[in-house]
Amino acid sequence: MTKHVIGLLTLATCMLLLTSCFVSSSLMFTEKDVDGSLNLVVNSHFEAMSGTASEALYGWAVTLDPGTGGTSPVIVDGTESYEGDGSIRIKASANSVLILSDAFKVRRYGGYYLRANLKSDSPQAPQVQMRFIVFKDDGTITNKFADKTTATAEWNRTTISAGFIRPGAKFGRLGIYIPPFSEGSVWIDNAGCYEVHGFKID
Repeated sequence: MTKHVIGLLTLATCMLLLTSCFVSSSLMFTEKDVDGSLNLVVNSHFEAMSGTASEALYGWAVTLDPGTGGTSPVIVDGTESYEGDGSIRIKASANSVLILSDAFKVRRYGGYYLRANLKSDSPQAPQVQMRFIVFKDDGTITNKFADKTTATAEWNRTTISAGFIRPGAKFGRLGIYIPPFSEGSVWIDNAGCYEVHGFKID
């Protein structure tokens, strides 16, 4: 795909992730299913890849709603992590925040396990929603899945088990949505999407 098409797909996906309805899955995969599977998400530990702010969060895009001209509430934090050398920190603000991974290939007959670890020091921590959106080459949505988890003072995990992908699906994106909150921060680390199952083809 060209850079222009990728840019349009990213913009369209951000809008859909911010506004569309999502469903939960009846499938159930666990961490045990991940063994030996490749993480399809780039920079899953949110480690800083550059000293330049616009390039630091390699593999991810950040969308604020409403957008502001001020300082972004999203930073790479090298002092706090679930695993590895860093995490992403979302400071309290009046903006909702969508953190969206780069696109990765998916298969119609694949079964997918998605996860992210999160914590918060906010006395009224927000409900963080992890989202998995699957689409065709032209940006048409085929499947949408979501799971909500309230961040706590200790690291806890939000997961999605997904499958039964509709025909024509080619790519997926992992999105993490944080609604506005008034105090403290939310940290997210160790995000990922793994193909852990292959469904039988009729």
